[in-house]
Amino acid sequence: MPVASGVIERVRTQVRRDLRADPYLVAVLVVAAVLASFWVWHRAPNFATWDERDRLLDSLVVYSSLIEDPSLAALRESVAWGRAPFGATFYLYSLAVLPVVVLALLLGEGGALAGIHSLNVEYGYFETWQATPAWIWTGSLVATRLVNACLAVGSVYLTYRLGTTLRDRATGRLAAALLAVTFGLAMLAHEAGEDVPALFALLLSLYLLVRYVRTGSRRRFLEASAAGGLAVAFKLTAGLLVPVIGLGYLLRARREHRPLAAALRRPHLLLGGAATGAVVIALGFPTLLVGHVDPVVERFVGQSAGRASVALGPTAPAWWWFLRGYLASFGLPLTVAGIAGVLASAAALRPDSGDDTTDRDARILVLALLAAFLAVLSGWHDFRPHHLLPTLPLVVLLTADALARLRDRRPAVARPLIAVLLVTTAAFAGVGVAGYATTPRDAATDWLDRTAPENATMATYHHGFDETAVPHGMAVAHRWGPASHEDRNVTCPRYVQLSYENLLYLQNRPRAQREAGVRRNVSRRAAYVRGLLAGEYAYEIAAEFGPRPPNYVPQRPTPGSLVDILPMGITPRNDFYGDEQELGPGQYVVILERDGACSKDVPGW
Repeated sequence: MPVASGVIERVRTQVRRDLRADPYLVAVLVVAAVLASFWVWHRAPNFATWDERDRLLDSLVVYSSLIEDPSLAALRESVAWGRAPFGATFYLYSLAVLPVVVLALLLGEGGALAGIHSLNVEYGYFETWQATPAWIWTGSLVATRLVNACLAVGSVYLTYRLGTTLRDRATGRLAAALLAVTFGLAMLAHEAGEDVPALFALLLSLYLLVRYVRTGSRRRFLEASAAGGLAVAFKLTAGLLVPVIGLGYLLRARREHRPLAAALRRPHLLLGGAATGAVVIALGFPTLLVGHVDPVVERFVGQSAGRASVALGPTAPAWWWFLRGYLASFGLPLTVAGIAGVLASAAALRPDSGDDTTDRDARILVLALLAAFLAVLSGWHDFRPHHLLPTLPLVVLLTADALARLRDRRPAVARPLIAVLLVTTAAFAGVGVAGYATTPRDAATDWLDRTAPENATMATYHHGFDETAVPHGMAVAHRWGPASHEDRNVTCPRYVQLSYENLLYLQNRPRAQREAGVRRNVSRRAAYVRGLLAGEYAYEIAAEFGPRPPNYVPQRPTPGSLVDILPMGITPRNDFYGDEQELGPGQYVVILERDGACSKDVPGW
């Protein structure tokens, strides 16, 4: 406890010192908090993504099991239940939802909680979701998302500290301001996942490492190693910190004018840091602590090694995936500035650059970590903005560093350029975040809740209910997976829901240009979707939500086309190939209502 209280007091003192020294810092943090938490209850009691659903269930299943059977055996089995041993998110979200669990027990809803662990995987645990009161899901979602919003603000503050250490407070303030208005960060703060917590721990580790290189404090090195281990326990890609921490050790040896060979021959501190990080990683995986070793080993060895070849999106060059991810996260102006800023910061490492105001070792560490992420991701088949999240603060730090040098040399050019970047990036993020208040799926859910009769059934064509607009109490005829022709038509649902994803079958594209979920039975499903929209199966369109694609055919960027992805940096939207939250066109929903006798010639999905 004395160690923890000492760390807390040190952090509190540093924050107070920064707030007193920089009058603009409060405004930057407030902007970050507003963008990260605006309309944070979107889609509740439904989930924003599959990952959010799984992270929340990881915690609630344990509480549910212990309520029904408060034993060590129940704890062991429920902790090992999760889809994958994602580690430290279990602790974080278990604490976040604890007030909801306590309130449910006080209100006599313990029975509803106790039933959560009796899961039926069908349609993404739809039965479990419906059997549990909606307020429990809403309360849990809001609590966990607010935790992410707080960690997003903390990440902005750590970026400020890194920028201040890199050069000065003005640089730190600019880097923090740019990250605060980055849509990619605000977007991921709106879901309960492992990305934002991992980002916070990663930036904390990097900051402590920079402090170690500057001061030589052994404590800072061990703290950096511990924070790095925590980042890995949240998300395995944070393991790219490990060689960077080793680089920091060598940079400090150089500052002390110690021969590198001697520093490596007596690596007591380096080994101590490695041991500290390893212990934190082990403690960060509760699955390991309850004796289930194999899933953790598989997560580290098997799944990590195989991730590069997983093809969720279409086949396209790595540069295309990088550009579309940064355009969607930063917007076009900051993406261009970021590329230029990173290149300029790398070039300024030359001995003849004449830059004596930047901490060169700090810049080396930031560049090394960025290069490590870019190198690893470039070997993947495809990736999305949440994979790029750890690089966003690194890019804005290097961009702020480059702009500071430009401001010193040519202030008349730098100042308006900085103003344009801040205004355009803030406008991009503001429009994007405002979209949470008008999401088509929420509007469709509200319409069904008001309009549909109590006993109405709706047919949907998705892997899980989190991808649909469905009221909490509505019956759903799930149309996916193997079933006979007759079974698919026996329910004769009153409503049929088609989404943007269903319309992707209407695209005339080669298989390699399609995402993983839209590659099977394309011709048959396309004919069915087109016929359904044309009224061939006794259904007519009752309501539409969101902008309808031209002739119902989604206009997604052609894989590998630079021109097609440029609009993603102008109009904020999420048009991805995976588990990100979708906004705008990506949430288009059309509800069809039966207007006649149930057709007997509806083809199977």
